[in-house]
Amino acid sequence: MPYAAPVDHPFDRYAAFTDLAALKEASIRPLRKCVRVNTLKCSVETFKAWAKEKGWKLTPVPWSREGFFVEREDHATALGRDLRHLLGHFYMQEASSMLPVSLLDPQPGEAVLDLCAAPGSKTTQMADAMQGRGVIIANDMQEKRLRILCDALQRTGAASVVVTRKVGQWFGNHMTERFDRVLCDAPCTAQGTSRKDPTALTYCSTASIISAARLQHELLEAAVHAAKVGGRIVYSTCTLTPEENEAVALDILNKYCDQLEVVQPPEFAMENGKWTMENAVEDSLKVQKYLQKEHNDQSSIIHYPFLRLWPQTYNTEGFFCAVFRKVKRTKEPQHTDLAKRTSAPLPKAKRVTLQKLMKEQFGTDFLQEGDALVERMQQVLLTTEMADGFPLPVTDYACGIPFSKMLPDGRFRVTNELVSLRGEMAKKQTMDLSDDQLSLLLSGRDLTCSGSLKGDTILTFRGISLGLGLAKEGVLLNRLPRWVVKLGS
Repeated sequence: MPYAAPVDHPFDRYAAFTDLAALKEASIRPLRKCVRVNTLKCSVETFKAWAKEKGWKLTPVPWSREGFFVEREDHATALGRDLRHLLGHFYMQEASSMLPVSLLDPQPGEAVLDLCAAPGSKTTQMADAMQGRGVIIANDMQEKRLRILCDALQRTGAASVVVTRKVGQWFGNHMTERFDRVLCDAPCTAQGTSRKDPTALTYCSTASIISAARLQHELLEAAVHAAKVGGRIVYSTCTLTPEENEAVALDILNKYCDQLEVVQPPEFAMENGKWTMENAVEDSLKVQKYLQKEHNDQSSIIHYPFLRLWPQTYNTEGFFCAVFRKVKRTKEPQHTDLAKRTSAPLPKAKRVTLQKLMKEQFGTDFLQEGDALVERMQQVLLTTEMADGFPLPVTDYACGIPFSKMLPDGRFRVTNELVSLRGEMAKKQTMDLSDDQLSLLLSGRDLTCSGSLKGDTILTFRGISLGLGLAKEGVLLNRLPRWVVKLGS
């Protein structure tokens, strides 16, 4: 698409294929609060009951069974400081951001690549969809973003994820045809996020659009190579520019016209019927036709069912998605030597000792079928057998979630991350809290407790596993994680 002369507003160039007044008006309206239930920790029905008690009005996100718009009359406490949010039972995620994973449709037991994963909303959504089984390789480059990603994985209990730190293009050369599904949620000029960040349009110049499109093309091509034959690839951005959306997708299709096919968007099941993305498809078709007209290409025109979400279409952020299936090989796989992992399988003797101690203390070892325990320095980590055994030609950045700490005297101490994920499996050494006791703990206070409790104790509140306390001579020392205790500050 030729770049127009300077305009008064960055959106003026879209007048040819959308209602400009509606776009501008929608883009300055505040976003609706939206959350996604994390069913690794909380069922949708349990969340609905919690919301009803809180007086929240929920409206389903059409393309996500776990997604809900939330309306509240009482704003005294921020939604992000709700107890279940702090414990990872639900995740603050914009509705349009849930669409790429719904279209990718990852299944339990598969190998999935999240090429540009941080800060983690889509990675955690994939782990939830796969119910903690299989393996997700979550990749990003920036150290700060990787730390945010790891925090999100631990809070949500996403044990099946291996985090890597490489440029995304690397996967096309070194992990060719290794993944059942690949998500390429590419860095972009982020025009679609202007409803929550008015400065998003400030830095969207012609140069930045050209630069972003070049990178996006490289990343999508790498995603195509990394997918197995028969595998699915989703390309998505949170911007509105045709150059970064339809143009990138069309260029890749032109380059690999015999090896890729476009997947028709599915119908999404709703409580009162089915819901389709017809409006989003039609909006992308308008842009594709415009691009082809600008290039004077009217021969053998094929229009594809890509998805373009203008902010005014579904009252969300702006977004773009394209779904491909790889039907033929695009590149010969190359032999690559495997790298040493940062963690090693927990030796059998240590595992037996750890399981015995857990069962003695809590009546369970907290393990499920398909789990694996690995050790890294003084930590035992919980992951999946598939994630632990997945061959990587690069040293991983992180893997799994903390299961227990190895103490200098040879003992093991269970972690808050594990308790938050699987504390309901404990059959003993638990303490159910009253409202007053919970308030004291959340303000950083200790409690009195039964003298029968000794050592690490799992704390629960109305069926919610909160974390740990340390019982000693009738006193329960507060060991809740800092992100939960801050709720009472």
